[in-house]
Amino acid sequence: MNDQENTETKIAHRGNLPRMETGIAGLDRALEGGLPAGRVVLISGESGTGKTVFVNEFIYRGISRYGQPGVFVTFEEPPAEIAANVRGFGWDYGRLVDEGRLAFVDAGMGDRTLSVELDQHYDLAPVIARIRAAVERIGAKRVAVDSMGNLFGRLGSSCAIRNLFHNLCLELKALGVTTLITAERGDGKRQTRFGVEEYVADGVIDLSMAPGQQETLRKIVVRKLRGTHYRSGNIQYTIGADGITVFAKIPVDRSFTATRADVRKRFEIPGFDSLLDGGLPEGHIALISGNTGTGKTSFALHFVKAGIDAGEPCVYVALEEPSAQLRRTGESYGWDMMALERSGLLTFIDIPLIDIVPDQVLYGIAEAVEATGARRIVLDSISSLESATLSSEQVRQFMVQLNEFCKSRSVTCVAPYLNPDVFGATQGQLLGQTATSDMRLSSVVDAVVLLRYVERGQRVKRLVHVLKLRGSNHDNAIYMYRLSDGGVIIGEQYEV
Repeated sequence: MNDQENTETKIAHRGNLPRMETGIAGLDRALEGGLPAGRVVLISGESGTGKTVFVNEFIYRGISRYGQPGVFVTFEEPPAEIAANVRGFGWDYGRLVDEGRLAFVDAGMGDRTLSVELDQHYDLAPVIARIRAAVERIGAKRVAVDSMGNLFGRLGSSCAIRNLFHNLCLELKALGVTTLITAERGDGKRQTRFGVEEYVADGVIDLSMAPGQQETLRKIVVRKLRGTHYRSGNIQYTIGADGITVFAKIPVDRSFTATRADVRKRFEIPGFDSLLDGGLPEGHIALISGNTGTGKTSFALHFVKAGIDAGEPCVYVALEEPSAQLRRTGESYGWDMMALERSGLLTFIDIPLIDIVPDQVLYGIAEAVEATGARRIVLDSISSLESATLSSEQVRQFMVQLNEFCKSRSVTCVAPYLNPDVFGATQGQLLGQTATSDMRLSSVVDAVVLLRYVERGQRVKRLVHVLKLRGSNHDNAIYMYRLSDGGVIIGEQYEV
């Protein structure tokens, strides 16, 4: 979900400590309101993690979204190179400088003020004076410093580095600005290269990365943030065409659920809604479990089409079949899928399975639900997550959070699930291997619908059974069904 745009300074309060929103998508949710205003926060990470992008976006979003002028202090790259680099994100630094909303302080080692030999008695006073002048000239509220590693490397001792950095932090806080300073990752247990900056700064945000199968997987960890609450643990983030997106856990109020048993979400499959006692209760999440070819996606498409016909926006998350294939399936039933999408009532989300990030999937779902006002979701299919790079426990945790999100928003969800064991092989035993204790997700979801094959008289028949439906007087019988040109058709009750 994108942070709401605002032209005013937006500072959130938790307790007595004011917060400043960064404007970086998803980050302020992870920080539970933003950075502590007027403090100095370190952004640490190895080369390639996006430290410079991070502080640049902090400055740019402050100017463009919140009307907060910014000062960029560079100790390495010339300002012209920085402006050229961020142009790829669509950030026009030249215009912002001309408008007096952005100022650069070039403190590179080629600068005359730093050309003297450095020792433990070195004073940053000339640079600090220039920072102060730039802040006062444009009325800056934000400062970014990138990076002091070259300067620190020429000092004689860690004590000298600590004193210099401490004095800089004191001066920046005296100016009343909120500051981000980049730092190189240290070796071993040290969070930074020189091992002292993390003890002086008010906060430390650590960026890391690891190679995936096709792309780099990135994680952010808030190590400390003095005087504030924040979310701990690893949080995924990406760097895209618009900058950084942080996929913080979706906040849900577990004390509040918006499920309604008296409001039913129908499939409009003749004979099937009666098995569900009128349909799925609003806010429920249902697992449709079956082997390949049993029509799980067909049931899901019926659920979406019924919602659209009732005027309810729907989101279809395509994890297995691409949305183009799903459109063709719907069109084979006589439904004009393109017209449904143009109406704004149907939104497809295609998510690649390689290097999949569960929080990113949840983030995309939540963003689509809020943007469209969706009342129904299809997640097709849950088993695709498990067959990708996620463990069974990760999939279960994903479903727990999706379930909580749906209930907090009164959104009803259908999730097809590939279960290769639902094939009734012996006479009088139709559930196959699908004992409820074996279905790891059954305790998470509100409903389980089993689709299975049974071989009788040298023919294979399809059977449907509502195994579970919380809070409902559903039909426990087993029924035959078939897939036709118009979709799913429920037949007679099956007799063994």
